[in-house]
Amino acid sequence: MKIAVHEKIIDENFADFVKAKSQKAPRPVDDKYLQEDEYLSLINETESNIKYKSYFTLYLIAVTGLRFAEALGLTWDDIDWDDNIISINKTWNYSITNDWADTKNESSKRKIPVSSKTLEVLKDYQRNFWEYNEYNRIIFGVSNAACNKTLKRLTGKNVHPHSLRHTYASFLILKGIDLISISKILGHENLNITLKVYAHQLEKLENKNFKLINGIFDKL
Repeated sequence: MKIAVHEKIIDENFADFVKAKSQKAPRPVDDKYLQEDEYLSLINETESNIKYKSYFTLYLIAVTGLRFAEALGLTWDDIDWDDNIISINKTWNYSITNDWADTKNESSKRKIPVSSKTLEVLKDYQRNFWEYNEYNRIIFGVSNAACNKTLKRLTGKNVHPHSLRHTYASFLILKGIDLISISKILGHENLNITLKVYAHQLEKLENKNFKLINGIFDKL
């Protein structure tokens, strides 16, 4: 019941080495990003409660790395059900105009891979919990503040939806996904941005990569 009331509000570990720009005094890294077990637990918990809009929103961001405004700007025709792809081509300005807006930059217009499992979650949400709206938006009627509160309640940390984007990228890096692909998925303007943001994460993989390289040449 408390969750339902909350939904009406309108208003290594693999993440240890992520950098984020801030003009405020930095919080401890452990309080800014999720550890792998926390990340996977969050995905499971939110997937099990998609009837609540903040849970569904956090789930989608966690498994796609979307920016919050991009998630709110999704419409059902952005989903390619056959090729497992979500197209990002617009956003929703939730803080000022409460209307459609362009993406952050041209590179932010992109395609994001989604698993068959995620597509099933989307279908379940569409069939059972989605409410019709004039813009055909997948996610509406949920605020950034509501998602922040849900995220804090689930993790016990002062993290935000954007933290899930960095956590998602960090997870992909440690799973061996190449940085060029990650950069494109995130919608960064160039690879240098990705390298800068995740420099410490890449350093963490250095010893592992050295061993892989040595193993390759040992077999020659």
